Amino acid sequence: MYEWIDPLRFLLCLIFLLIASIYDVRTREVPNWVWAFFAPIGLALTFTSLAVDGWSHQRITMLVISAFLTICLSLALFYIGMFGGADAKALMCLAAAMPIYPEKFELVTKILLPMPPISTFNNAVLIASLLTIANSFRNLIDLIKYKGRIFEGLEDDRLLKKIAAFITGFRVDAAKILYEKHYYILLEEFSRGEDGRLIRSLKILRSLNDEKREEKLIPEEFSGKVWVTMGLPFLAFITLGFLISFFFGDIIFWLIVTAVR
Repeated sequence: MYEWIDPLRFLLCLIFLLIASIYDVRTREVPNWVWAFFAPIGLALTFTSLAVDGWSHQRITMLVISAFLTICLSLALFYIGMFGGADAKALMCLAAAMPIYPEKFELVTKILLPMPPISTFNNAVLIASLLTIANSFRNLIDLIKYKGRIFEGLEDDRLLKKIAAFITGFRVDAAKILYEKHYYILLEEFSRGEDGRLIRSLKILRSLNDEKREEKLIPEEFSGKVWVTMGLPFLAFITLGFLISFFFGDIIFWLIVTAVR
């Protein structure tokens, strides 16, 4: 009689994540009404599902653990600047709507980390990390094209920083950041030496919560190319990660279990 509840929870998550992803791709911002509807409806359906399937001690414990870990992870990543506000809200809404898998749910792989929000995050990070391959290939072409001179002006930076920039970023004309609409995150910072000379250095980890706009970080007199990384619409990866978590599972967890066996 109540078989429709869990498919409805899945559909609810998918619809709201898709709506949020569309906003994220188009504007990199998601209106709060998305989460204002998503969280309470999802929470109500979760409690309804639990009431129908039975309030077992094991399921309640796993639900609390999943929600607690997801909220802690989301807030931690947000406050250290590795997560945008919408990304954190998306995971916390998932913790409300789908903290644990439905009781009769089974995966193709038969290997299950029983916390969909955590598996969603793991899958999203893994998929997004594959972009390092595209970045590296692009920079390899740039390296050949400019005969190895892709770090001019940054010769004093450590090799590890250059490697990190090579796999996570790429170079664009500074004018694109100064005068055009963009979604780049600058991987450099500028300062002045005692003689007034402009000094460049790589800054690989930059907080997403930094209120300074990227064009304000580049002196207007600077011309040439700067290292940037693309401000990814991470909600699109979260949506894809959510789908994978239901049709395959947690890829990272599966890889670890498979390697250990």
